[in-house]
Amino acid sequence: MAKKVAKKSVRTAAATNPNPARDVLLASIGAVSLGGKEAQKLVGGLIDDSQQFGQRTLKLVEGTVNEVRQQVLGVVEKVQDTAQQNLAQVETVAQTQVSKVLARLGIPSKNDVAQLSRRVSDLSRQVKALQTARKAA
Repeated sequence: MAKKVAKKSVRTAAATNPNPARDVLLASIGAVSLGGKEAQKLVGGLIDDSQQFGQRTLKLVEGTVNEVRQQVLGVVEKVQDTAQQNLAQVETVAQTQVSKVLARLGIPSKNDVAQLSRRVSDLSRQVKALQTARKAA
């Protein structure tokens, strides 16, 4: 019975549609057009997705670069601080060694000269005071 209904529907379709080749051609063109539209949507979606991915990647890279920059600056500051401390220690050691060498050679230091200068000033005042006392006597 299904065969009879199928034959009748084919006969009816053939009778109502005098040009089935044209219908197949139009259906094919419609399918290609629909496929083209879907392809355009797909390509447009892929382009949008890739642009969004690029933007996310750029933000991620910028954030990573900023983090690395901050870490490098922190390390550089620590190295500079350490270098300054080491330089101060080297200067102290050098001054101590130079002072020892000058002392061995018998050359007075700045402090020695300043002490002697004060003592000479004190003695000069005492001499003047004695001279003034002698003249008065």
